[in-house]
Amino acid sequence: MRIIILFLFVFIGLKSYTQERDYKRYDKAIKLFKKNDLEKSKEILIKIIDKKTQWDEPYILLSNIYLIENDLYNSAKTLLNIYDIENASDYLGIEKIAKDFYKNGFYSEALYYFNVVCKLDSMYCKEKINFYIKNCDFAISEINDNISDPVSFNPINIGPSINSSMSEIGPAITSDNNKIVFTRRVEEKDKKPQEDFYFSEKINNEWQKAIAFPYPLNTNDNEGALSFSSDQSLIIYTACNREDGFGSCDLYYGYNNLDNLEFYNLGKSVNSKFWDSQACFSSDRKYLYFVSNRPGGYGGTDIWISEITKNGFSPAYNAGPLINTNKDEMSPFIHADNLNLYFSSNGHVGMGDYDLFLSKRESIKSNWQNPKNLGYPINDHKSQNSLIVSPDGKTAFFNSSFDGYGLDDIFYFDLPDDIQATPLNNIELDIIISKIGDEIILNNVHFSNNSYTLNDSSKFELNKLSEYLINYKIKINIEGHTDSNGDSDLNLVLSNNRAKSVYDYMISMGVSQTQMSYSGYGDSRPIAENNTEEGRAINRRTSFVIID
Repeated sequence: MRIIILFLFVFIGLKSYTQERDYKRYDKAIKLFKKNDLEKSKEILIKIIDKKTQWDEPYILLSNIYLIENDLYNSAKTLLNIYDIENASDYLGIEKIAKDFYKNGFYSEALYYFNVVCKLDSMYCKEKINFYIKNCDFAISEINDNISDPVSFNPINIGPSINSSMSEIGPAITSDNNKIVFTRRVEEKDKKPQEDFYFSEKINNEWQKAIAFPYPLNTNDNEGALSFSSDQSLIIYTACNREDGFGSCDLYYGYNNLDNLEFYNLGKSVNSKFWDSQACFSSDRKYLYFVSNRPGGYGGTDIWISEITKNGFSPAYNAGPLINTNKDEMSPFIHADNLNLYFSSNGHVGMGDYDLFLSKRESIKSNWQNPKNLGYPINDHKSQNSLIVSPDGKTAFFNSSFDGYGLDDIFYFDLPDDIQATPLNNIELDIIISKIGDEIILNNVHFSNNSYTLNDSSKFELNKLSEYLINYKIKINIEGHTDSNGDSDLNLVLSNNRAKSVYDYMISMGVSQTQMSYSGYGDSRPIAENNTEEGRAINRRTSFVIID
């Protein structure tokens, strides 16, 4: 008995001595941590933890060091040592660790510990955790699918003409793909951070050096999320805390005229007492899509729509529950085909923070369908936002902190086939980027010499035009023109008959008579010199003008 008692005293003494030594080591680790000697501090803490110590502080400090080193996996893993996965009272701590794994793309680990939380508290799981479990299952499936069938994703920096040592964000591109507008975030030492709008034009397939918009589009205050109509005639953007504002941030519009820039609040039909931002036009210029956190939505920020009429912007309405969720929907972009809506959301099932989604519709009269996640590797555990797509539907532009010229740069990449938008033909593109009164030439509509009978080769282009008119209900006047050769009166008759031939054919294709008229102008409206064959060929044309 005496021997046993003596042994116990020795054991307790040794244990106390060991603990005291660990406390001293921990104090040394703290001092090294404060001196920013993270590596030596970490070495000491690992030695303490290897002894399976029962006190929490070494684990917490080591986890913080891993966090500073951006080793997020080991940071979360270390914290697990201070929680009991069998103890129901620890479910909130385990949930936090699961979310740390989740936010940093460790989906298998996150899924395991989310399920631990569900075992400890089934009601809490149903209310708070099931969404994360669905996201983990989706992410794991996407990554595994990409391993077996890799998706090409190779973002390319748009180049130094646009990107700089500062941050370039929020790109917008015109429907003809020849002009890009973006926000440059300037952060100079001892100065208030500033955001200004810049634009660049593409000449000979090369982006030119970006130029800042003048006042009053750019001011000493921050503006953001600029977009413009497909014909480039209208600019719309977000400004906050203005004297004429209705809420925290409002939408403003003006005409794209650098010689006379004036901007106006969109008014109470669109703007509210709340946050209104991130607007874009439909390509037919009939609808405005934007983001707001106003009451009456489904939660968080929603996508809202306002119809553009002759009387201005109609009262905004919600895009509906297929698009919007109880969380946030952001950065809507309507492709020029008017059939594909790209946006960002953290409320639909995805890979983590904000993912990019695509909703399609069969025609402009149809409702938007269930959104499709753009998938991995386009989406990952990080936040994806501000995606726009070129008129051909194949190329996407976005901003990212990938290696580049500065903090954030603008990149582009090729979209996979299943998430591309519908490519526009030349006629559709010409209509979209033209204003009322602009002449649009039908380059592929031909007649035999001194004849008004349509060549068969003309019908392909006219079929495309007819389809567009049926879907979009715009009104046009079809025009016939000749060169100056021959008698002017006969030229007038010939041009009128040619315009009527086009008119008759399009009626046969189903276009309403109420959408069209026709006129012949003979040789009275040349667009080139008539003293050369090249000029005369240009003047011999069939065209149309949008009248409504």
